[in-house]
Amino acid sequence: MSSPYYRNVNGLSLAFLAFDDVTQPIDIEAAAAEVQTAKNQGALVVVSVHWGAEYQAGASPRQKEVAQALAQAGATLIWGHHPHVLQPSEWLQTDNGSTLVFYSLGNALFDQYGLADTSRSALIFVTLDAQGVNEVQVVPYEIDAINSCVVPADLSTEQKILQRLNLP
Repeated sequence: MSSPYYRNVNGLSLAFLAFDDVTQPIDIEAAAAEVQTAKNQGALVVVSVHWGAEYQAGASPRQKEVAQALAQAGATLIWGHHPHVLQPSEWLQTDNGSTLVFYSLGNALFDQYGLADTSRSALIFVTLDAQGVNEVQVVPYEIDAINSCVVPADLSTEQKILQRLNLP
């Protein structure tokens, strides 16, 4: 297990944790305990998880199981990566409040050819306050693999990205 990285930002105590559920399945109870410990210390807990199956447009049952456990333990925000494609996000309601989960944000800049889904992604700006996630802004983009750069999404692609993210 990893230890949280703590940081105070604009008066908010933040704890960052990262887990890998691809190389070897994480111990869900131990990961949830890490989240709960950070939450009990008064921090908003942000969790990064390497998980899921490559090129799958939706979260797997395992991703949902891990997300639910981490949310129930007190995670404020969970963001996932590994599938190389966007997966829908969702708000999980728990005894601790709400947790925003991005199951996969796709590729940031990876000149991967083939599937159109691997070239669609989004930059996410999340604003936190003492209660948790306050605001979410999405900037859809495409990866131009030929020129190895990021370009703004055209209207059609932007709509596909926003639909896939499924943010309210």
